[in-house]
Amino acid sequence: MADVLFGTSGSTGDSKPIVRTEESLMMDASALVSAFPELWGSRPAVVASVRPEHMYGALWKVRAPEVAKCVTEPSTVFSVEELSAACERFGKVLFVTTPSFLEKALLHPDFAALSGRFAGIVTSGSLLRGETSLTVAKVAGICPLEIFGSTETGTVASRRRTEGDEWTVFPGVEASLSEDGRLVVDSPFAMERPFVMSDSVRFTAPGRFLLLGRTDRRVKILEKYVSLNSVERALESHGLVDRARVEAYGESVPRLGALVVLSEEGRKVLAGSSFAAVAGRLRRDLLSSAGELAFPRRVRFVRELPVNEQGKTTAAAARAELSLWCQEPVVLEWSSTDAALRARMVFPPDAECFKGHFPGYPVLPGVAQLYFLRRFSRQAFADFPETATYRRLKFQKIVLLGREVVLEVMRMGESRFSFSLTCDTGPCSSGIVERTS
Repeated sequence: MADVLFGTSGSTGDSKPIVRTEESLMMDASALVSAFPELWGSRPAVVASVRPEHMYGALWKVRAPEVAKCVTEPSTVFSVEELSAACERFGKVLFVTTPSFLEKALLHPDFAALSGRFAGIVTSGSLLRGETSLTVAKVAGICPLEIFGSTETGTVASRRRTEGDEWTVFPGVEASLSEDGRLVVDSPFAMERPFVMSDSVRFTAPGRFLLLGRTDRRVKILEKYVSLNSVERALESHGLVDRARVEAYGESVPRLGALVVLSEEGRKVLAGSSFAAVAGRLRRDLLSSAGELAFPRRVRFVRELPVNEQGKTTAAAARAELSLWCQEPVVLEWSSTDAALRARMVFPPDAECFKGHFPGYPVLPGVAQLYFLRRFSRQAFADFPETATYRRLKFQKIVLLGREVVLEVMRMGESRFSFSLTCDTGPCSSGIVERTS
C-alpha cells in the first residue's frame, strides 16, 4: 500500500517528517472503531475542527468513519456557530476536536444548547485540563474521550476524566517503562517497534499509567540544565496564574522566557498594578519552588497561549510571542461569537506601546490600536484578514494610560468587519477592515 507523509506537531522543537503506510493507518482506524463501539454504533455524522492533513484528523475524520460507514462533514468547523449548524443538519454528531476549541466553546453563549446532540466528543493534540473536561461533561452532557498518541506510534492510550486521571493502554498495544522512566510502546500501528517516547510515565497497574511530563524539554542555562516543565508547573501553582508556557530564547546566550495566562484574580491584580510589579511578585513567591536561576528572565502576560490547528502550542510560536515588540493590555472581560467580539481592557502604566508617544503625556498611538485590533480579532474570527485594507478610519479621542477601553468588532460579511474602540469619554477610534484583494 502507499506511504503517507505527515509532519510532527513541533510542540517541543522543529516539525519532522514522518512516513506512515496506508496499511498501518487503516489498522489503527479499524481498532478505533472496535475499541469504542459506543461512539460509532448509531453511525453518527463525523464533524471535526481538525484537518485531515495531521495524523489525528487523518484517523478520526477520514479513515475511522470510512471503516464505520459514517457520513463525514467535509468542511472543517472553526466556530460554535458552524458546529451548531452541523448538528442541525445531521442530528447526532461525533465531534472530533482539540482542547483549545473546547475551552473557547465553553465561553460561547450557544454551546450549552448543543447538549444531547453529541454521540461523542473526542479530543487530542494536547492535554485537556481536568476542569475543562468535567465542565464540558456538565454543559454538553457527555465527557470527552481523550486520545494519547503520536505521529510515530499512532494511538497509544485513552481516558475520560469522569473515570479518573489514568490512561488506559489501547487494545493491541503493549506499553512498558524504559530505564530512564520513559514510555516504551510496542504497537502494530507504529513504524518502529518498540518505540521509546519522550514522555515520562508512572504505571499504576498493568496497562494503566499517569503522564508525568515530557523528558525532552530540558535546556542548558548558564551551565545548568533546567526543566521547562518544572518551571511551568511552578508558575501554574501560583494563584495569579492560570497557564504558562516556558521556552528558551536567544541564540548566543540562552535565557528563559514565559508566556503567562493570568487567572481572574491575576487579571484584577495586574489591572491595578504594572507588568513589572506582577512579574516581580511571581518571582518572589516562586523562588522557593522554581529557584532563582530557573525563573524566567522575560515574562509576557497574554490572554491566551498561541495554538496551531492541532491545538498545540509549538516551541516556535512561543518563542515568536516572546519576541513581540510590546505586551497585550489586560483583558478584563471577553465575549465573542462568530458575529461579534467585545473586549474590555486596560493598559498598565509600564505598557511599552505608550513610550515616546508623547514624552510627558503618553497616549496610545493609532498604529498600536490597529495592532491590538488585528491581534484580538484573529483570536475571535478564523477569517479575520491577515492582509487588510482599512477604510473610514477615524481617530477621535486619545487613549490614556490606565483608562479602561472597550474594543468591539462586528462582522459585516465574509472577511469584512467594522470596529470601534471606546473609553468613558466616548468613541476613540473606528473603521472598517476588509481583506485586501
